[in-house]
Amino acid sequence: MRIFKCWTFVAVALSLAACGSKTSGTDTNVTQDGVAKDAAVSKRPFEPMLDGRWIGNGISYGAYRDGEEPGESLTSKEHILEDLTILARRWNLIRLYGADQQSLNILEVIEEHDLPIRVMQGIWLDAHKTEQENEEQVRLAIEYANRFSEIIVAVNVGNEILVDWSYHRLDDIDAVVEKIRQVRASIEQPVTVADDYNFWNKPQARQVADELDFICLHAYAFWNDKTLDIAMEWTESIYNDIQSRHPDHEIAYCETGWPTSRVYDDGSYEGGLTGKAGEPEQEVFFNQYDPWVDENEVISFYFTSFDESWKGGFDGDNPMDKAEKHWGLYYSDRTPKQVLQ
Repeated sequence: MRIFKCWTFVAVALSLAACGSKTSGTDTNVTQDGVAKDAAVSKRPFEPMLDGRWIGNGISYGAYRDGEEPGESLTSKEHILEDLTILARRWNLIRLYGADQQSLNILEVIEEHDLPIRVMQGIWLDAHKTEQENEEQVRLAIEYANRFSEIIVAVNVGNEILVDWSYHRLDDIDAVVEKIRQVRASIEQPVTVADDYNFWNKPQARQVADELDFICLHAYAFWNDKTLDIAMEWTESIYNDIQSRHPDHEIAYCETGWPTSRVYDDGSYEGGLTGKAGEPEQEVFFNQYDPWVDENEVISFYFTSFDESWKGGFDGDNPMDKAEKHWGLYYSDRTPKQVLQ
């Protein structure tokens, strides 16, 4: 399916030298601060390849182990190498969420060891951060994308910054568009924004989508109170709905999955959900989703590789059971769960 799409891009935009190649792909007027103004976006195709092979079935990666968390401590490069060696046995495409020292260490490990891994680099934007902190994320992501141009194959400007329920939501869509334009004017890789389907299905999503090379979609059957027996059907239906709303865009599934633990009946939103969490349930979902991705060549970043115990907070009677800590296909000690055994 992707091959035909790619040749369509070539026929339409003669400036694209080859399917999946990196090109500026825009007609832009760039101001002195590097921001493209009134740019007509000519989409850069996102076709992740390695040695002539499609590697679009990817996975999200967080390097933090038990006792580590963003802003508190960094995982060693030895740990990162161990993680990436594990992942590279099955996945050659990973997603990183922020531009920081941890991400730089990951990119350097890939480069230093010539690992067969390509990266979608993230930019972590947050309404609770200062504008200077958000701008530093943008600056570093641009720096990394240019320095590691053979490793970074796409850049994601913000994660769940526009959907209405997000804690770190940015209210100013125009400001987000300016950041997208700044990034696209400064790098050659395709650029996206990652957000929940309940943003991409709203009319205001068009303003953002018009600036992007492809759309990064999040949709969780579990969080949307779907039971396992209909989870994959619902997951596919969301993909098809967003594709129908944005027919000119490649849709990548940048987050979906199923947890192996959760809290029940504790008065929280999670406690009231109907879906059962566990390793057998995760195995059922993954074994439906994974072949669907391959058969349809849907670019995907399954969520996630390793459990991360720092997530989800520590309130409530059973905080360590919270689903946020248990989305990995591997435990936090890097041993595989049932689905990969």
